[in-house]
This record gives sequence, C-alpha cells and structure tokens, in this order.
Amino acid sequence: MATTAEDENPRIHFDRILGRHYVDARIRKLTVHDAGLPPVVAHFLYPAFKSGQPTVAELVMMLMGEITGFCATKAQRRLAKMRDAADPYDSRETEELARWAKARFIKARESDSRSGEGGELLLYVLVEHFLKAPLVLSKMRLKTSPDMPVHGADGVHAMWDIDGNRLAMVFGESKLHQTFASGMAEAAESIGLLARNVDGRMENELQLTTGNIDLDGFPSEIQEHLLRFLHPYATEESNSRVDKFALLVGFDFHAYGKITGKPAAEAEEEFVKLYRKNLKTSLTTAQSHLNAHDVSLDTVDLFFFPLPDVQAFRDAFDKALYG
Repeated sequence: MATTAEDENPRIHFDRILGRHYVDARIRKLTVHDAGLPPVVAHFLYPAFKSGQPTVAELVMMLMGEITGFCATKAQRRLAKMRDAADPYDSRETEELARWAKARFIKARESDSRSGEGGELLLYVLVEHFLKAPLVLSKMRLKTSPDMPVHGADGVHAMWDIDGNRLAMVFGESKLHQTFASGMAEAAESIGLLARNVDGRMENELQLTTGNIDLDGFPSEIQEHLLRFLHPYATEESNSRVDKFALLVGFDFHAYGKITGKPAAEAEEEFVKLYRKNLKTSLTTAQSHLNAHDVSLDTVDLFFFPLPDVQAFRDAFDKALYG
C-alpha cells in the first residue's frame, strides 16, 4: 500500500531543516516558577556573562554568522556546500553565498529603517532554538526585490503539531526599545493587526508564504499537503491550522548599572535577583497590551531580552555589519 502524506510525520522533515545555532554559549535563560504570575508564555533571557559583564560584543559576533541562514534559502546553502565538497580546502561557493546574503541584508537595512536590525536576526535564532520551528520564508531575500513589496511579520516559521496533527505557523515580531513597555506596546499592536487580519494582513502573509515557502528536501506529496493548510478559505486543512506569534522585546535594563563594581563572582547572581523582581510587573504589562489588541495569550511566546544599552547594541551591530 502506498504511503500518503497524511501517513508520514512531517515533524521529521521540519527537524531536519532546523539551523545549528550557538545560543547555549551566548544566551542564558531564567528558570521561573509560574505560580502567581500572569498567564503569558514567556522566555526570560539575557546575554551570557563573562568576568562579571554581559557579553554583548560576543552576541553581535554570533549574529553576524546567522545572516546567511536568515537571508538565503536552504537550497542555496545546500548547493553551495555540495559544490565546495569537491575540494577539501576550498569553500569558495559558501563564502560567495555569505557575501551575497550580507549584501542583501545591508540593502534591506538601507532601504527600510525597520529592516536589517539585529533584533530580526536574534528573533530568528531564538525561535529556531527554543520553539524548534525552522524559518520557512526568507523575507529578507524578498525585501530586496523591487517587484515584491514585503511587510508584515519579521520572520515566518513553521512546525508540525504532533498532538493536533496539523501545521503550526509562527509569525515573528521584534522590537528594540529603551523601555519594555514601549516595545511591548508596539509589538502587541503589530501582531494584533496580523492576528485579526486587518486589511487582509494575514491573508497576504499566507499568500506570500505559499508562493515562497522554503521546504527544501521535503517529499513533494508532503509539501502539497502542508500548502493546503495555508489556503485562506478553500481547504478543510486551513480550519485546523494554528497561528502563533513569537515576540522579542529588547530593552534597556537598569539592573546592569547596579552591578557595576561588583566582584565578577557575584555580578551575575545579583543581576538575576534584580531581573526576577521585575517579572510580575513586566508580565502584567505584556498581558495588558496583548488583551488591548485582542491577541489570545495562548498563541504568544514572548522573549524578554534586557540589554545594558539598546542603542549601543544597535551601534555595535551596525559596526560589525559594515566593517
């Protein structure tokens, strides 16, 4: 008997195209007990510490290595590696693809001040690492085409929901602000418009994904089956699709200033204590903004990312990008 797309678990193919990232070396995550906290699914992250200081410079270096994966399709990357395999010492094709990807990223940065930021790259890495949802639409590649107006989510990821036997889409939104409240307000507004399909935003997002989805190596019958989940109205599968939202809010955090001068062995511990004191207030703020824009809390993964200085992070990222 022939195997149908419904019989095979697409999860194994999604897992195969997940990227390899250095998150564990560069980012720490707080372990938090949910008792007494607002019901927002949150990931409390921060840059890893070294000698009592957050390693922001090293984080920026890591993000530079993510540009190719963010901008190029998986087929482009696979073919570059295949061509390089013929020579044990040469990586010319891979290096050329990296130059191409960086040029696309810079072009998007210069044509739209909202694009080409470190926050977009960081969110891509976090969604793949923590949610295990690979990027399936390279928007940065499309943004550089004059014939392809691209708006909406910063990143489009997908995964297979085994329990529900259905496709789950993850739409990303990143904000880097001086305050958590202002970043959260803008992020909630953006995904609220998408979630409610205001002015056809969700339909446009699904149409763009359908025409450019990156499922390299997936059997054709599984690709066809997955695309049925993306149709806005004509398929039964679209009724069961899950739409989720991943929000990254990076913000200036006063706690870094309070650990200045602390012994290296104590600095991170003190920082974590101060971080924990703000959790309930921050989650209450997040809940309020999400509710105000009719965003269901159970559809959201919120990534907190406190920084010593958001503008300094931007400046360091731009220096590395253009250097």
